[in-house]
Amino acid sequence: MRHVPWAMACGTGAFAALSAMPAAAAPRTGAPGPLKLNPAVGVPRAATPASGSPLPLGVDENAEDPANAEALYTPLSQRGFHPMSVFAESRTPRAPDPGKRRKPARRSKRKRNTDHRFLPLPHVSSQPATGLTLGGSLNYSYRKAGEQFNRAYVLAWSRVSTRGVQDHIFQGRLRDLLGKGEVFQFGFWISLDPVFPFFGINNHESQAGTEIAGPYNRMRMDNYGGWFTYEHPLWRLYRHNRPVGVLRQYSGLFYYIDVLRGYPGSRLVETNPELIGTDRRGMLRGGLTWDSRDNDWSPREGSLVDLTFDAAGPYTGSTSGWGRAHFTARNFWPLGHTGFVFAHRVTLDALWGQPPLMALGEFGGLFPMDAYGGAFVGRGFGRRRFAGNIKATTSAEIRFVPVELPLGRHRLAVGFEGFFEMGLVSTRVADLFKYWYPSGGPGLLFIWDRFVVFRIESAHSSEGSAVYLQSDHAF
Repeated sequence: MRHVPWAMACGTGAFAALSAMPAAAAPRTGAPGPLKLNPAVGVPRAATPASGSPLPLGVDENAEDPANAEALYTPLSQRGFHPMSVFAESRTPRAPDPGKRRKPARRSKRKRNTDHRFLPLPHVSSQPATGLTLGGSLNYSYRKAGEQFNRAYVLAWSRVSTRGVQDHIFQGRLRDLLGKGEVFQFGFWISLDPVFPFFGINNHESQAGTEIAGPYNRMRMDNYGGWFTYEHPLWRLYRHNRPVGVLRQYSGLFYYIDVLRGYPGSRLVETNPELIGTDRRGMLRGGLTWDSRDNDWSPREGSLVDLTFDAAGPYTGSTSGWGRAHFTARNFWPLGHTGFVFAHRVTLDALWGQPPLMALGEFGGLFPMDAYGGAFVGRGFGRRRFAGNIKATTSAEIRFVPVELPLGRHRLAVGFEGFFEMGLVSTRVADLFKYWYPSGGPGLLFIWDRFVVFRIESAHSSEGSAVYLQSDHAF
């Protein structure tokens, strides 16, 4: 913005006033009379005609008053002249009208903080043992820009199946809360299962052609419990253009109450009636973990390894005394630049003492799950089809996600997978390699922001086939 110098403006105004003075105004004596000046007239430069003669300054009586009595100058708009610009036809400052109130300044829209993410999700899953399961969950994560891991993650879900199975969980995970790279995890769990499977302990008789999910192989199992774990970093491995590997010490406290009930004429009542009743499982867990994955939910490279030991007895509030050693290694390798990922898992789980029924039919470690058989290990066999003290498994998957669809600020990846699994179950180490249980099949993958995974799988085994609709990868 440019301004006319004050001296130049005054000189030009005085010269114009003297030139306009009539000759009759001079006195007869020849002495100069008092100089009379016309009122000063301000002339906007843009209003000056081509002839150079000034025009009277116009005033718009209906113009909106400015914010104060001083002239307001605003930057030029990128699309033309602002009404208060010096290049407009009039920018006369006037005293504000006391009858009009000043309009409040328009607040700028606050920028959304993308570090915090809330994601409510409907839940749909299915497997033959539980039927179609419907429910919902609320997911919350806090992740700083540029980071691959969630600083905080909280999940609350409630699910009910068409066969009456209820599952209610509240769990959370906190990373680096103390600034030492540690991980805290906690949770509460309630499960009410009127169709809990029971095929016996160390039962290797083929169930092909039988009603695997029929009433003879059912019982009722209700579970109530919670856990608290802590992982402390011991050593870090830094590698160029690869995720940081972290070795952590792992410790945890778990406590569950299991209520077992048998149905008249069922396998449980006929073969193992001593299992009916209430079991208390209080466990102390310690061990080591190694995590070098690039993402918690859908990793493309890195490893997650856990080696843990459980101790349970009257000193932990357990009904019986028993122990467990567990080892699982999960590895993820990108196959060049093809977009394919090879995922592999090896697990060894061993129990001793007097373990309860729940422990005999599941894996321990970081992620306890039904085993062997079900939606996460031994796919194609019935849920908890094989129960025993010693379990060894291996799983391999090829994952490929060629399509990524932008949906607003989010991305939905669509792909497919092929998987193969092998399981060994026995009550004694010497008998472990007597029975081999392979299974496998194809599947479809839907991945939302590498945060939520949904898979549809068709699995096949020597005892039949099954279709699974599940959230999360199998591993």
